[in-house]
Amino acid sequence: MAHISPDVSSRLKPEVIQVVKIIYEELCNLQPDQNVLIISDARTPDYIVATFQGMALAMGAEAVVIECKIPKGGATYQPGSKWPSMLEVAALEADLIIDMAVGYADFIAAAIKNGARILCPGDGIGGAFMDDVLIRTMLHTDIHAVRREADQIAQAFTEAKNCTLITENDEFNMDISKVEGHAGCGFLWDPDKKDWKSRWTFLPPAQPGILVPKGIGSGSVNVDGTLLYHPLYHEVPDSPLRLTFEDGYLKEIGGDKLLSSRLEMWLENLGDDSAYCGPVHFNIGNNPNAVLSQSQEWERVYTSVTCGMGDFSMLGELWALPEGVTLNKSDVHWDWTILQPKILLDDKVLCDRGIFYLD
Repeated sequence: MAHISPDVSSRLKPEVIQVVKIIYEELCNLQPDQNVLIISDARTPDYIVATFQGMALAMGAEAVVIECKIPKGGATYQPGSKWPSMLEVAALEADLIIDMAVGYADFIAAAIKNGARILCPGDGIGGAFMDDVLIRTMLHTDIHAVRREADQIAQAFTEAKNCTLITENDEFNMDISKVEGHAGCGFLWDPDKKDWKSRWTFLPPAQPGILVPKGIGSGSVNVDGTLLYHPLYHEVPDSPLRLTFEDGYLKEIGGDKLLSSRLEMWLENLGDDSAYCGPVHFNIGNNPNAVLSQSQEWERVYTSVTCGMGDFSMLGELWALPEGVTLNKSDVHWDWTILQPKILLDDKVLCDRGIFYLD
């Protein structure tokens, strides 16, 4: 299992109110009379949901909460989940959706196309320790410094044509000439430019990176961070898990004996060949207070790389992609993380051994 368990509180921490106020004012630019839809499920404590609703009401917005049932199988299976039609209708009325339950869904894409903006405080997944994570990675962190650094990293990806990931004695290479970098900084609103920055974003900040077109990426990686592939197996390997890819397809699983056998069995039992496709996204964490925990904050650990596998088709509907570029579709989305790799963009080192090298 992941090494650190965040603090689980039995009551509302006053600092949560501060965090939610920052989220609405600085990240969402929430205005009076706007419609806010808050989507949750039983994984997130009521007092966190109530804080998001109460703060929106205090700011003059209309705020409604819809609590859904917990998706079968958890986060990994969200792309294939079915959602109530009532939720889909409500989403079309929202100016802002605070999503603590859904993540990837067609109705989220439809709401965005209809003008809504989406912010996911727990990366689209609820959790008993969301308050601890948001306090530590936002209130106790300079989120504007994180945002500006994420912008720099995203720009570096946009300007590069090739990306090389080096772990131990292995290399993994991608042609990224047809994609642009995205900051993934958690801000819908840019407080510096006083303009909208994104229509859909996740917290905690930040994980700048790229969407990876289908069929891109060859070589091997050694995974020493979190592996998320099943609700029961959200784990860190005792020894690195070695994954080998050919043209964006997972061809071989080796390394850590326990996790390699579990992962192979899980993929075989799915019967979904597209679950082997990836990476579908390549993101770098840049939050100095993120830790390797059971929360999705592990994707933001400083200079770590998280790559997704399986589905990412929804993003193709929301972001303009170059002609001929497609994103993979599957009923599952799973991830692997490498903690302190060396990354080259073209011939320039982006990060190595926990340090970013930015202009």
